[in-house]
Amino acid sequence: MTNFKKPVLLVADDKPDNLKVIKEILNHEQEQYILITVPNGKLLVEVALKKLPDLIITDWEMPEMNGLEATRLLKQHESTKDIPVLMYTGIMTSPQNLQMALEAGAIDFIRKPLDATELLARVQSMLHLGESYNKIKAQKEELENLNDLKNKLLSIISHDVRSPLNTLKGVLFLFENNALAQDELQQITTSVKQQVQHLNHFLENLLRWVHQQQGDVQPKFEKVVLKNLILDTIELLDSIAHNKKVTIEWQLDETLMIWADEEMIKLVVRNLLANAIKFCKEGDKITIIAQSAATHAIVSVIDTGEGIDETVLPTLFGVGHLSSKGTKDEVGTGIGLTLCKEFVEKNGGSISVSSQKGKGSHFQFLVPIYSAANYY
Repeated sequence: MTNFKKPVLLVADDKPDNLKVIKEILNHEQEQYILITVPNGKLLVEVALKKLPDLIITDWEMPEMNGLEATRLLKQHESTKDIPVLMYTGIMTSPQNLQMALEAGAIDFIRKPLDATELLARVQSMLHLGESYNKIKAQKEELENLNDLKNKLLSIISHDVRSPLNTLKGVLFLFENNALAQDELQQITTSVKQQVQHLNHFLENLLRWVHQQQGDVQPKFEKVVLKNLILDTIELLDSIAHNKKVTIEWQLDETLMIWADEEMIKLVVRNLLANAIKFCKEGDKITIIAQSAATHAIVSVIDTGEGIDETVLPTLFGVGHLSSKGTKDEVGTGIGLTLCKEFVEKNGGSISVSSQKGKGSHFQFLVPIYSAANYY
């Protein structure tokens, strides 16, 4: 319970006099609770599913559906199964009846005629118990999420860090044992440089993603010239594309400005471009287009590379998706596309992909256009 929200109590009884007594007991001095009353078990189930009260107090014997049957039904629904139920009755008072109520899902049982002190004590006790349960449940979910995060990290690191480190280890062994000719050393040095670039790219993505999962990454919105952002990214990756003999072309609206976190959108463009280069072969082309459409800018990264199998497309932006090696056995970043989706959505946009195996891919994302009237 908190001081800011009154607990909601759902009370079921077919006798108006009984409901009146309960109302008077629970709100004797001041209205501590929000009370909802119903005359039978059928309505009890319907209202509980809609209102999700903090506590249910129900009579046993009622028309249409009794309290025992209603309790059993509520315990079968995911949304109401954890709501505490207090059963009360003046007829079903034997130990066997108590056992039946507990087995149905009630966590407490009280006899009629109701004693004001006893009812208040039971209600307060059950509400505190429910609050404690909810806290424990939330902590359990948090621990499960942290455990999932740990397992995802281990899976990603195992898949995407081991390969380049093993390559570097092998190169160092050959270098230390003078097993490389000058031309071989030059060739391997270029390869190692690219491996290090990919590994650095991966680690940057990984750190960003971890912070994102912990809720530490929030966008810092500012006016950004989209053309400059994209050209800076192309310049950063141009040498990798050049080494693979892949052409990068662009069609950019010079006046287009977006309202976004510049570093987040840079990471999105960098990941999409790096991904396109990775799956292109010699002679392929990548085209980046930035244009406006109503309230959003549309950025497209289109390549003529290997394309993506249609069975993979639905899971492409998920963390569970394992990256494939590129056309020259480049390692993947594992979580690059996941970050793209999360960062674009944090900036008020959306991302999509269309592709066909052997015919290239088309990634597209939208971000809000800057408008002085909207932001100042």
